[in-house]
Amino acid sequence: MASFDSSNSLVQPEQTTSQRMSSRRSSLAIMIEDCIICLDEMQGSDYVHLLQCERHCGFNMCKNCIESLLSSSKDGFQEASDGNMHVKVYLHCPNCRSDLSHSIRDTLLLRKVNELRNTEIPETEWTNSQIRLKKALHTNEVQQAIKYARKMEAEYFGNEDDFDDDDDAADDDFSGGSDDEDYIVEQWGVEADISIGVHTSFCSPRPPDPVIREEAIRVDPTLFAGLDYFLTEDERREVTELMTRGDPSLLAEAAEILYTVAQNISSNPTKPASLAANNRPTTAITEKPANIRRKASLCRRSSVYQLIADAEVAHGKEEKKVSEQTRALQQNNANPRSRVGQHRLMERELRIQADFQKRFPIPVRMPKAVQLDLSLPFDLEFVDYTWSGTVMDAYSKISVGFGNRVSQRRPNNVHVGNILGTEQPNFVNAASMGCAIGLCMSSNDEKNSDVNDVYVAIPGQSRVLISHTGRIGKQGAVRGDVLSHIDGNAIAGRNVSEVLNLLHTKHSQAGGCIMLTLNAELSIAEALKRRAMAIAEIM
Repeated sequence: MASFDSSNSLVQPEQTTSQRMSSRRSSLAIMIEDCIICLDEMQGSDYVHLLQCERHCGFNMCKNCIESLLSSSKDGFQEASDGNMHVKVYLHCPNCRSDLSHSIRDTLLLRKVNELRNTEIPETEWTNSQIRLKKALHTNEVQQAIKYARKMEAEYFGNEDDFDDDDDAADDDFSGGSDDEDYIVEQWGVEADISIGVHTSFCSPRPPDPVIREEAIRVDPTLFAGLDYFLTEDERREVTELMTRGDPSLLAEAAEILYTVAQNISSNPTKPASLAANNRPTTAITEKPANIRRKASLCRRSSVYQLIADAEVAHGKEEKKVSEQTRALQQNNANPRSRVGQHRLMERELRIQADFQKRFPIPVRMPKAVQLDLSLPFDLEFVDYTWSGTVMDAYSKISVGFGNRVSQRRPNNVHVGNILGTEQPNFVNAASMGCAIGLCMSSNDEKNSDVNDVYVAIPGQSRVLISHTGRIGKQGAVRGDVLSHIDGNAIAGRNVSEVLNLLHTKHSQAGGCIMLTLNAELSIAEALKRRAMAIAEIM
């Protein structure tokens, strides 16, 4: 005989007691409106994909708290007073202390996908994190991880009979691989008589977007302005790609990403936690600044690729590797000589990294973004200066002295030739082997002034230098930086008077804060592109 539960749904006799208890307690979790941990409002995805507690206690918490728990569990080991090492935070249920490490990452992945699918914000106003997540959902790796997570969730709640592989069709909005598009692509080459008009059934799709393999993007930590530790894996890939494409506008975008990350980790509550209002989507609910900074920090830590990799480890695919690392750690702690070996190995790795940075130097002026508050007294000073039109300008330091006297000195690093090359073919071949190449400097400036300069534009173009930083000096701006973008718009070729008029116009129109991008020039973009190509030749 069948019976009815509190929700008037039919319960089959063969359903186990644990499944009925799990269903009953899950219904109680759905009734909770606020997160028990942080007291923030629970979202729809938090109700759809509940925690898979081994004891079926029915405890649930929001997505941000799950990310915080995962982040805290990665803090490694902590040494006690007796010298023993122990993990700071375990992935246990806060209510019954049962193990969640095997399923919590799958739950977080499903919540991320559900939240992105049901968002009501227009795609044009999406954040960089949402755009990166949508791009990640195109890959087969992420699709397989989502399929596996749904299967495990269905088995936990006893709905494996209702689980079907066709359920993944809901993700086709992200994958972009529907049968209709495949049919449209097959229509390429259809002839039509233009004189009498094209038939209405004729399909003229846009050319497919070029697909860039993620394996081809080599992450370069030297481009992150010291923020490598605070960037997620997909942010590292994106910043590296933007920095090495040779486009000044992409340099400005990368600089704004680094600025956002720096603001998120800033401990000063007076600093903004995000970009200007016109660069970020607005939310319908007004939240406290502390909650906004905390949520932005938690969202920054999340990476769908890293999340999937951690889930694979938790599923047991790399248990042998983890056990070997744990055994090696215990042996190293017990043997003092092994600690000396570790220090020597670390010193060797640091020497290799320093040698790499010396052989492939970065430009002396790297792209950076700062925020200028127009509501405060204007304390910036600019000076006009021209660009020689060469890539060598990226490695030539600009100094602004007394009386706004500008001087620029060519580099004395002999390894710049590894990036810019030389006029002699044998030296170029040696550069591909990673050998040291000089710039053929001498006292004869007329003879060697243009050696390895690599012209990419007409010489004599106007640009604006910062001669006095004012308050933006606290954000990293220095004298001699080149002002290249204002609120994402390039100002290449303008002089000081035109820039001041533009800033005065923005102050009169909106006021508030504007974003200034420094050193996102064509010379810097070309130098970083050539540097990436030179590194790729020997790697």
